[in-house]
Amino acid sequence: MKRHDEYIVFINELKSISPMITDEQRKGLLRRGVQQYGLSADEATEIINSSGLTIGEQVNYIETLGLSITDLENRSESDIVNLIEAAHKKLYSVSLTAGGRPRTDGKTEEQWRKLLNQARDKLTNPQTRQNHIKEIRTEITDKYAKEVPLHTSNSLAKKQIIIEDTVLSEHKGPVNSVAFSPDGLSIVSSSSDNTVYVWDVLSGKPKYKFIAHKDVVNSVTYSPDGKTNVSGGNDRTVQVWDSETGEVKDTLLGHKDAVSSVAYSPNGKFIASGSYDGTVRLWESSTGELITILKGHSNWVSSVAFSPDGKTISSGSYDRTVCVWDADTFFNKFILDGHKNSISSVNYSPNGNTVVCTSLYGTVHLWDSVTGKPQNFLADHLSWFNIVAFSPDGNTLACGSYYGLVRLWDFATAKFKSTLTGHNSTVNSLAFSPDGEILASCSTDKNVRLWNLNLSRETD
Repeated sequence: MKRHDEYIVFINELKSISPMITDEQRKGLLRRGVQQYGLSADEATEIINSSGLTIGEQVNYIETLGLSITDLENRSESDIVNLIEAAHKKLYSVSLTAGGRPRTDGKTEEQWRKLLNQARDKLTNPQTRQNHIKEIRTEITDKYAKEVPLHTSNSLAKKQIIIEDTVLSEHKGPVNSVAFSPDGLSIVSSSSDNTVYVWDVLSGKPKYKFIAHKDVVNSVTYSPDGKTNVSGGNDRTVQVWDSETGEVKDTLLGHKDAVSSVAYSPNGKFIASGSYDGTVRLWESSTGELITILKGHSNWVSSVAFSPDGKTISSGSYDRTVCVWDADTFFNKFILDGHKNSISSVNYSPNGNTVVCTSLYGTVHLWDSVTGKPQNFLADHLSWFNIVAFSPDGNTLACGSYYGLVRLWDFATAKFKSTLTGHNSTVNSLAFSPDGEILASCSTDKNVRLWNLNLSRETD
């Protein structure tokens, strides 16, 4: 079946649920046709217009009669009909004796009585009543056309519609790292196929492919202003490039082994790179000049991260420790020790109070970033955690596992919230959109997934 025909089937199925949609829902359906079905805007518009869908304000006929959905459930059909008829009669009688007084809703009494009749007729029919209840409960606006606010680089609010979970699948090898642009409109991903892709979030399509590394690309991220990307790979280089054009601006050389992780300082002035040579290098981002080499690990450095205030740098290593460095003096402030396995990732909470890290085939450990004392840990018999990410508000902790699961936890209570399933191999990287509405994940299964966190999820 052609995509054009598939979209027609989808619209007809929607019409069977609700023949009337709002203008905002129409916009969401239009965007769905463009995003998911690959149609032009004109093609999608023509299909919607010819479908027989009515554009207008959604009417809740149950509320019109002063009833609720629970009033129409767990009763015999005759009792339901009697209830509807009684509610209709009462309101209709009141309207007849209202005289010429204006209504607060702007309707005339004649218009109101017509609406009451429509409600009675719709709800006394079992089939149309069930369709109407389903229409209300599914909240079509959220299910088919959820609006997610994304902000443009000039800080002007720009509404775009994210329909549902999306799979980005251009990479030919395991995808190792993923990051959102600061405006939330683009995503960058790096892979073992030696490439980096920059994706358009709205369409789910690649904007371009970056090819500068000669080997596996382990890590990639954006500068705070979104104008530059930096990536590190097994070719021992750190590549700095223009995020719009893909033009290489600088190549940072010096590591003696693969570059495993890269990070920008919050002010954008510095780049940190961790390497399998056991060191962390700090670079001046504008000139590419090497500032210092941080030495303290006895094995591979797997992950590096700046604190939100830029005052410290944390590095995780296969020596089972996390070193927290002073970003001004470059002294090792303290070592977070006690992990039973090699450290696979390290990150900070958005308020900077907590350092969070994962160890291979192990748990998530939380540490006080000021004192270096342990705070808590998360253990999950369903998952061996490999990577973690905080939501921008700090309320949710996303954990990716070797089993391909993404688990969401309430950070304040350490209670499990939900599971995102779709990957069939190790989840290697996670990133929240700046507004916290979308979670990006990438995996050894060669895919990047965008999860719409507004959609309902089943809990275990």
